[in-house]
Amino acid sequence: MTQDAWGQYLDRIARIPLLSRAEVVAAVHRMRQGLDARDRLSATPAADGPEAAALTDAAAAGDRAKQLLVTSNLRLVVSVARRYRVASLPLPDLVQEGAFGLIRAVDKFDPERGVAFSTYATWWIRQAVSRAVAEHGRALRVPKHVGHEIAACVRTRDELANRCGHEPSSAQVAAALGADESQVMVLLRSAAPVQPLAGLDGDARPAGEGDVALDEPDASIERAELRERLDLALARLPTEHRGVLRERIGWSDGNPQSLRAVARKRGVSRETVARSRTRGGGCCGRSRRSPGCGTGCRRER
Repeated sequence: MTQDAWGQYLDRIARIPLLSRAEVVAAVHRMRQGLDARDRLSATPAADGPEAAALTDAAAAGDRAKQLLVTSNLRLVVSVARRYRVASLPLPDLVQEGAFGLIRAVDKFDPERGVAFSTYATWWIRQAVSRAVAEHGRALRVPKHVGHEIAACVRTRDELANRCGHEPSSAQVAAALGADESQVMVLLRSAAPVQPLAGLDGDARPAGEGDVALDEPDASIERAELRERLDLALARLPTEHRGVLRERIGWSDGNPQSLRAVARKRGVSRETVARSRTRGGGCCGRSRRSPGCGTGCRRER
């Protein structure tokens, strides 16, 4: 979605009036009546006459009532989605996921329980948005509760930055959250943007970059340290898995290879190469406990 389209969307939903509690209850009742009417029409598809026309009108009124409940609360979706913003997932995508949660809330809301619809819908919207962040917002998936902790740390850090006018330290964020500083440091590190592994090889540059000026010394040192740590992490992987990763990111020569090229070189399918980084099987597609799998597929001890 372009910036202009996003702005028009916000302007459009801002003009939709909010519903009072009585209007919400009336809309829910019309929606339920429409569902009942649709069920009766499905049970007697050959029905005609005044009764069938009345049922059709009731079903259409129920659809309009549901649409009214959804559109009048889209501002609530935007408000919740803004609290979960991440660099890798645009806000419009978060709003779309939150809208699915809002529709779910409309379907399940029961006004007889005495709970305000906005309170009930907020829970479903948060659940939908947080699930989207956990599944698509990061290159590496984290447990759902960890995703909530990361979002809380980022939100608190941004609030402190706006209040103080500078980037707060991890100790300040931990004090505001009442959490351990070392844990906050780990969570904030997890929220940092992911760097491509291919860009960490300082010796091999992609074609066409030979005339680029040398990097700053601090950046080179930092990249070298990160490269060393990643080498240690790769050394813990099985031999075949480590080879696949090196070829995919161009770790040695700076020329990343496609899944097809790596699969052709190793005589396996693309799906097998894609799964070689998981814990379930080896490079040949068989379980590590399978006697037909080579020793290179077994986890080194």
